[in-house]
Amino acid sequence: MSKRILALDIGNTRIKWGMVEALAWNDSGAIEHHQVKKLLLEWDRLPTPDKVIGCNVAGESRIISLEKYWRTRGLEISWVKSSAMSCGVINKYERPEQLGADRWAALIGAWNKVQRTCLVLSAGTAMTIDMLDAQGRFIGGQILPGRRLMQESLISRTHALEAEVGQVKECPLNTADAMASGIAGALVLPIESAFSRLESWTGSEPACLITGGDADWLAGQLQIVCRVEARLVLDGLLKMAEEEIQS
Repeated sequence: MSKRILALDIGNTRIKWGMVEALAWNDSGAIEHHQVKKLLLEWDRLPTPDKVIGCNVAGESRIISLEKYWRTRGLEISWVKSSAMSCGVINKYERPEQLGADRWAALIGAWNKVQRTCLVLSAGTAMTIDMLDAQGRFIGGQILPGRRLMQESLISRTHALEAEVGQVKECPLNTADAMASGIAGALVLPIESAFSRLESWTGSEPACLITGGDADWLAGQLQIVCRVEARLVLDGLLKMAEEEIQS
């Protein structure tokens, strides 16, 4: 009999979740932190899972109500911590435990989908660019401000700019488009540079998987072949839960 598993990705802006039963995502959703009461009401309609697993990069205060809720249903949340190795992925961080748990889960999700050299992108509040080689080794990555964080920084620290959404253009002729185009360029250049380096180091064209709230937008800016995987972190958490259950 297959296990029913609830996976939680507690990000800086949103809580993403999904319920797996019979190896299929039956329920899923995403909600901002201030809407957590609505989330708990939504969970009330779900059958009780066999296991709840999660990663949290938003701080301890963000998970108190979630832990309390699942305790009332007889469960403790298993919070993932990065380790030296899990689910076929080897963590080459100097201090493996310091790698963000969401990045670790995304790497595991990506490796178990493609099993080859891969660039793993997360386009959220922060943007991360992580590299897997053909042996499943995480060999390094970068962290940048994400699209919205860049825009908010420009608006809050620059007197003349306003919060108008612009379009990415080759030759912007207004301030909103200039901001949008500058931000896109600032994010695309390190991604395509990392892709080229990874290809040169490994001798094979990497896969490129993108997740996060701005994944669709980012995919549209890139000149490399990529695909959006909306549940990449949750997929990684599911793999880790399955490994825990089997051990």
